[in-house]
Amino acid sequence: MGSRCTSLLASALLFVGCAVSPEERSPAEPRPQNVVLIVLDDVSPGLLGAYDRHYASLGRPSVGAADTPAIDTLLAARGMTFTRAWANPKCTPTRAQLLTGLHGLRSGVGQVVMAGNEERTSGLAPSFELLSTRLAESPAGYATAAVGKWHLSGVDELARNPLAPLGEPRGRWFQHYAGSLFNLGEDREAQPEDGGYWSWEKFHATALGGDARPCGDATLPCTTVEDGRTVAGYPTVDTTDDALALVRALPEPWFLYVAYNAVHEPLHHVTLDLPRAPGVEPRAPACDHSDPSDAAMVRCMMAALDSQLGRLVSALDEQDTTVILVGDNGMAQRAFRPPYLRHHGKGTMFSGGVEVPLIVRSPTIPAELRGSTSSALALPVDVFATVADLCGVGGDPRESLSLAPALRGSHKSYRSELYSERFQPNFFPDAAGRPPADFAGRFHDQALSDGRFKLIRETSRGEGGEVVRVEQLFAVPQAGEDEDWTERRNLLLPGAEPLAPAAAEALASLRARLDANYPSLVR
Repeated sequence: MGSRCTSLLASALLFVGCAVSPEERSPAEPRPQNVVLIVLDDVSPGLLGAYDRHYASLGRPSVGAADTPAIDTLLAARGMTFTRAWANPKCTPTRAQLLTGLHGLRSGVGQVVMAGNEERTSGLAPSFELLSTRLAESPAGYATAAVGKWHLSGVDELARNPLAPLGEPRGRWFQHYAGSLFNLGEDREAQPEDGGYWSWEKFHATALGGDARPCGDATLPCTTVEDGRTVAGYPTVDTTDDALALVRALPEPWFLYVAYNAVHEPLHHVTLDLPRAPGVEPRAPACDHSDPSDAAMVRCMMAALDSQLGRLVSALDEQDTTVILVGDNGMAQRAFRPPYLRHHGKGTMFSGGVEVPLIVRSPTIPAELRGSTSSALALPVDVFATVADLCGVGGDPRESLSLAPALRGSHKSYRSELYSERFQPNFFPDAAGRPPADFAGRFHDQALSDGRFKLIRETSRGEGGEVVRVEQLFAVPQAGEDEDWTERRNLLLPGAEPLAPAAAEALASLRARLDANYPSLVR
């Protein structure tokens, strides 16, 4: 097992010249906010108690929530919960969206990067400016750090630049990073007890807020093998411990990106007695370890993740720190329970694949709006503009729309549509944000919704090189038990009744908007 961080270094030794000192800031100038961006892996909104209760008020069937008292009381009850948020159906593209403010069509990231050599998928091009870069280069001079799952750099990029999470030149993306570069155990054929969460590789690009020698006698960067059978080595605890060390050590203002591996597979029951935040007690009994189902294990992992989120969030200063919690994609297909269809989960353009939680707790939210929900349409790209807005950072908005007005109580219209996509292969775009001239897309799955109807379009290249296109249209549920919450009623199914005028009009509009704004990469 790798060494653990045990002692706290003076922050001046680790982080020099990263922030504007109080003496340099005008008394009239507001103090820049610290920001924590928390990414959950494979977590559908219905896994969280706050969302489950909201869905019940709409008559939507429950997906079966886990016990999430920390998220419910420390975030949802004190912040704003966005109830109509989409992401991409796989994790790498969503993570790229969060940090670039760009759709995959522009960033070139539409598919998961793999650790194995059999598919050397490229990740995020080093030339991109990230949200962390924008904050670090602002007048406030944010300190930046990332911990947990990276999953944004391909194996070729890591071979060329092992410090890829730090960016080029070093520190342009993040000044500090430690965590797993890919999914846990994805490059192994071992049984769960021999890999995955139980024995995993942790990459240390830099020291964090503790021991300057996280790898003992080895020099940085270095890799350790952590023992997840211990509390300190369990990945969800490890990421939280690293985040807490940085909260104590980073000079303000700072931006901290915290990307958990949970509840991504390998699925398992959490049998360790994990630490939790004082005052945040579980509402339900301990996990039922006698239930071997995937659904039970996911909910047990979610409860464990919630306990660690409680530790992190309760340690933050609520008066000067914004916390954004977001999911990267929907839940694993085999974790869904009836009436939801398993094959509508992660990896698909159905709601089970693209709906994600999005909760913001910020001192900018008026007291009367804390604990409220917002039906504003929201996408991962919007995190970029939202954070930039809250932190007073200028620059181009990219494809990102700020949700800050909603946080302050504005009722103006934000997005008029939700968009999600998945394509293969990834590519490094040219200076104009286009694929290279020789790019040949294998498939491009897309979904577009105007809030009333949802169009799913799947375009692929056939065996003979021909372009094959399949479309499905669904009415988006608004409320009521008779609505199509599980997306079983494809209005374009052969033999279906002719479209009603409103559906026909929406179909024509959605098709036109897809063609104009999100052209398929399979041509």
